[in-house]
Amino acid sequence: MKITGQQAIADLFGVSRESIDNWQREGMPVEARGGPGVSSVYDSEKCIAWRVKAEVIKARGDRPQNRLARVQADKIEMENLERRRQLIPADQLEPRLQAAFAMARAAWSATAPRLAREMPADPDERERLLQAEFEAFLHRLADWGKAGDVDDDDA
Repeated sequence: MKITGQQAIADLFGVSRESIDNWQREGMPVEARGGPGVSSVYDSEKCIAWRVKAEVIKARGDRPQNRLARVQADKIEMENLERRRQLIPADQLEPRLQAAFAMARAAWSATAPRLAREMPADPDERERLLQAEFEAFLHRLADWGKAGDVDDDDA
């Protein structure tokens, strides 16, 4: 519903015209700004939605200063994680992952001919051999960084 005039919108909210001036400076929507002798026009639904959002932000303490403090704290936390080597920048991680995948592919490719030669005739034994080989491969892959399979020179 359209409301014409600051006093009318102030009456809707039960506040003074000064409060409406302040809210407009804070971003309350105005459909058509008035001037000397011309009343402003407001959309009551938009104004109410804006006011509800402003009160929720205020209640949560989500002011620009608080957001800035959170962003600065996040930055410091990330810098600390990097310094402790608990956070790796993506440009450093990607070559290491590529090296790990290349190592895994080479290791698995080398395993296939050996398994073909060692494959038992008994189906249950074959299944146990393949399962054990696959588990060993996965453990080696999971520990590639710890075991030194790929070091910084390879990455």
